[in-house]
Amino acid sequence: MSDKKRMIVSAALRVFARKGYRAASIQEIAEEAGVAKGSIYLHFKSKDELALAAVSDVYDRVRRRMAELESDDGLTPRERFIRQLEAQLAVGSENAEWIRRLWHDHATEIHEALPGFVLRIRAETADWLQRSIRSVYGEACGPYACDIALLMQGAIGEFIGYFLLGGKPLEPQRLARYLVARMDDIAAGLSGSGERPLVAGDELEALVRSLAGGCGPALRQTAIRELREQLEALRTDGADTGELEEAVGVLEAETAKLLPNRVILRAMLGHVRALAPEPLRPAIDRLEREMQQM
Repeated sequence: MSDKKRMIVSAALRVFARKGYRAASIQEIAEEAGVAKGSIYLHFKSKDELALAAVSDVYDRVRRRMAELESDDGLTPRERFIRQLEAQLAVGSENAEWIRRLWHDHATEIHEALPGFVLRIRAETADWLQRSIRSVYGEACGPYACDIALLMQGAIGEFIGYFLLGGKPLEPQRLARYLVARMDDIAAGLSGSGERPLVAGDELEALVRSLAGGCGPALRQTAIRELREQLEALRTDGADTGELEEAVGVLEAETAKLLPNRVILRAMLGHVRALAPEPLRPAIDRLEREMQQM
């Protein structure tokens, strides 16, 4: 997103938070951003499209912070999970008034694409939760990872809804630690229960795919992570992978967005393929197959 578009989106978020989506006007957003009204229409076709970009911007900020924490090797799996959960809750807290207004204005009517994005976010969250649970608790909880993930997803959503929609202050650190402590209770109970899990890993993966329109964003991210791992192995063997790693980084950042630019994705994928040595071709082929379904 260009600096000008980001400035307009930030202004829109402030106006939506003060007045609500339906009461806000493009003129008010233009005045808030310090630009001419016509400048907004150069970047966004309508207020609906601007609202969708605002939702995307908030979510992309969460994704960037999550990715930063994911690559922090100084954190244990448990610390990483807590920090990532805190990051999500913090963004919710920072945008509390905008979220409340969006909810009361019947968010699903704002743009025809928004319900699909909500499903995508739910799918990505479920995938992140079950992967984190496997990492935090190990094989003992492996069979129950999907069950725990779905229980936690429901708990997180309900607590956020209670605090934000009820107008109560949300304390990200306190709530994150409370939720993780409850996750400990659930994991301990299930791992010692001997019960048969309700949801298997392949079932959740199928759900992620279906909610994301056939090809889950999390699966694209997995393909990119595998490509990165192979790149690291090549670098360890002495290969010069600098330019290729930079290209993969751009591809990864664009893929993580709620509204990725398909032109950029196609161009960067072609660049990655042109730079990659033969051992990386299978991983790139897989990533390309995932990208084709976007």
